[in-house]
Amino acid sequence: MDPPSPPPPPIPESRPRPLSPPVLLTRPRPPLPYARPLQPPQSLPPRPRPQVFVSFRGKELRHGFVSHVVKALRIAGVNVFIDSNEMKGRDLQNLFKRIENSKMALVIFSDRFSESDWCLNELVKIDDCVKEGKLTVIPVFYRVNTDDVKNFKGKFGSCFIETVQRQSPKEEPMAERWVNSVKSISSKTGFTSEVHRIDSYLVDAIVRDVKRQLPYVPTKEKELPIETEIFFALVLAGLCNFIAPLIFNDTSFYKTPQWFVGVLFLVLIRRKFA
Repeated sequence: MDPPSPPPPPIPESRPRPLSPPVLLTRPRPPLPYARPLQPPQSLPPRPRPQVFVSFRGKELRHGFVSHVVKALRIAGVNVFIDSNEMKGRDLQNLFKRIENSKMALVIFSDRFSESDWCLNELVKIDDCVKEGKLTVIPVFYRVNTDDVKNFKGKFGSCFIETVQRQSPKEEPMAERWVNSVKSISSKTGFTSEVHRIDSYLVDAIVRDVKRQLPYVPTKEKELPIETEIFFALVLAGLCNFIAPLIFNDTSFYKTPQWFVGVLFLVLIRRKFA
């Protein structure tokens, strides 16, 4: 009798594998021939405003005549640079860079201009740029005789002699270059307070010439004088006395002083926020 066969080994339980999502084999569609990537609209960059470098000497000019010139030019849309815009502690070479980046230079000669070697060195750099055709210069003779500047006479001449005498022997001799630059720039067409005796007239003449010579200056619509606007406003207010009865029953308000004052007030408000 055969021995009993051993029982079969237990079959391990099989766990069902998690189903993975089906992978779709798709080919990328070729781009349409007429499809173009969308780009945001680009606006034209604003044209850079030309820079005017102002060279002068003296605190009395800085807080007086020069401040009026700078303000009038900026109102006219001209980008003006004076040394007060420069960070303190910078050397003269940094101002030379400002001159090189400018389109025009205003040299305001006064009787004290030649007492500063700094101003005279600026003048040499301006003259070099003018001779290279990179800069336009307008000389302005403010309360100083043009002949005194050109021939180094009067207070302008005495201040120049003192500046030359202050030079150290170790420094580069600049007297000859100073003389040549003063003569070169003072001989160009400019403006003088001997002709325009009122400062406001001189400022207006400078602004007009700067705008004429610069390649691009943003212009502003010319406003009517306030006297003209007030005149037309009063005429319009008076016409309401004849037009109002055609529209309203009670027209007494249009004949009162309050009505005319209100019209003038609206004119002033419009000019302020225009």
